[in-house]
Amino acid sequence: METLYVGFIGVGGMGQYHLKQVSRLPGVKVAAVCDVNADLAQAMGTQYGAQAYTDHHEMLEKERLDALYVVVPPYAHTDAEIIAARKGIHLFVEKPVALTLEKALEIEQAVREAGIITSVGYVLRYYETATRMRQHLSGRDLALVSVYRWGGVPGVPWWGLMSRSGGQIVEQTTHQVDLVRYMTGKEITQVYADYDLRILPRTPYWDIPDVYSVAMRLEDGTPVSLTSTCTLRRGGEAGIRFFIEDYWVDVTATRIRTYPDTIIGLDGEYKEEMDIDRAFIEAVRLRDPSLVRCDYSDAVRTLAVTLAANQSARTGKPVTLRRPLR
Repeated sequence: METLYVGFIGVGGMGQYHLKQVSRLPGVKVAAVCDVNADLAQAMGTQYGAQAYTDHHEMLEKERLDALYVVVPPYAHTDAEIIAARKGIHLFVEKPVALTLEKALEIEQAVREAGIITSVGYVLRYYETATRMRQHLSGRDLALVSVYRWGGVPGVPWWGLMSRSGGQIVEQTTHQVDLVRYMTGKEITQVYADYDLRILPRTPYWDIPDVYSVAMRLEDGTPVSLTSTCTLRRGGEAGIRFFIEDYWVDVTATRIRTYPDTIIGLDGEYKEEMDIDRAFIEAVRLRDPSLVRCDYSDAVRTLAVTLAANQSARTGKPVTLRRPLR
């Protein structure tokens, strides 16, 4: 088996998760790691037998890589993906893929021109719940979709600043927005949002809203209602309720429940259907992009929806999304 050489930009929490997963795969060598935190980069380099860098430009200039993971905060997407794409390096990018649509489209163009394989970290697409609901909803008319994500504040200092994270809808609830697109197979074409900062104190390190209400429309006219909050001190829930004909279906990452009557073969507890890192590495090895469930271009469309919600909340007006995005 030919060895694939993989690099990492960003080796914090999520970066370390992917490092651990990738390092376990056969025929893979973690060749280089990069982080602005020099001590962290060196520690991860030592742990995985990889060359450590603090400057991704230097790493991409010196290392021969087959694939690159970019696992950085939303504001930190600059030119790494573009440089890698032009070198023919396949890309795994954590969500959200950028903080502005302009940057995401710039990267998307470089990716398209290079013809590389890309994957984005929308891990919920890889659960059997997503597969089963995508199959179940195909060809069915929806009356309403109700989406929720209620939780707390991640323990990273940049998350509470709109200029760094984009807020909860962009950085966190993007998973649920993406699942609506994936499960229904339909694009979101209109967004009308109302945000507020009601509970958490405004400080120099916090200016994002803590409650979010978003009304959306699918391309077939189906209304979508979304609520999101980061005010909880413990626990949380996230899921989607689909109203279909005379019944509804509740879906979380690992569970499907139908009401009022059980639909045979749909209700149950489910696990991850496919490991997202293994799928990407195998896609690179086999040159088979069909193994990836969300490529960069697909992720840009999810980003566009969440950024449109932010725009609507700022202006107080609905935003219409057009295709193509350019």
